[in-house]
Amino acid sequence: MRFQVYLKRRGKWRSYLNAVERVGAPYVLEVGHLDTSRSPLAAALELEEAAPEALVLPWIGVAELEWYILLADALGVRRLVLPPPPTLQEIEAYYRAAVEYGIEVNWIYGVPPMARIKDVEAVARALRPTAARIVYDPVKARGTKEIYTTVVALSGYIREIYLSNRRGERGPRLPPFDPIGRINYVELLQALQLIQWEGRATIRQSPQFVNELELQLRLGSEVLETAKNAGVSKKVQRRISAVIDELVSQ
Repeated sequence: MRFQVYLKRRGKWRSYLNAVERVGAPYVLEVGHLDTSRSPLAAALELEEAAPEALVLPWIGVAELEWYILLADALGVRRLVLPPPPTLQEIEAYYRAAVEYGIEVNWIYGVPPMARIKDVEAVARALRPTAARIVYDPVKARGTKEIYTTVVALSGYIREIYLSNRRGERGPRLPPFDPIGRINYVELLQALQLIQWEGRATIRQSPQFVNELELQLRLGSEVLETAKNAGVSKKVQRRISAVIDELVSQ
């Protein structure tokens, strides 16, 4: 499991970028809607100093997709994250267009038509498993059971998991290990270690918590190191076992 940081290209995002670079963490960049009437090479020149691991895109039509693919290719970015288009045929078209350039597409899970576990499995069966790779955001789940069921059932498809917290249904994204957050990421990271998930864990917190970044990355690494050396808690083991039993019985 590798940690990285989520950045949005808006406001004073470069100051957050500087903080990320100081701690030496890789990151993904949400670019928003860009002016596709310009050359993608010109847009790449404005972003090349950022050198992200992936680009997070808004919903775009298939006609715009090639422009963003060329942008990613010019930046040397090999991964795009975006909401899935509405039909299976379009999902296939997006996937094939990206593959031609050696770029991986990861869909944002929870957005129709990939809003449920069975939706992801259907795309994998109809196309291929690599066309059903997803990014999962636990803070949007309805409860702890849903989070654990999703990560176990879709562990082979989840390429990236966002780590952020909230006090309730709304409000800013808190640092993942904030003690008042409703998600226990110590236990969730232990669970991911237990099922041997090998994706990217992305710290996605509001920019106002930039001073927490180094601490959050360190806490995440310490949780994984402890789980690796001392094992995971009995509570997490029981929870994962119960989820597996339930999935097998369905």
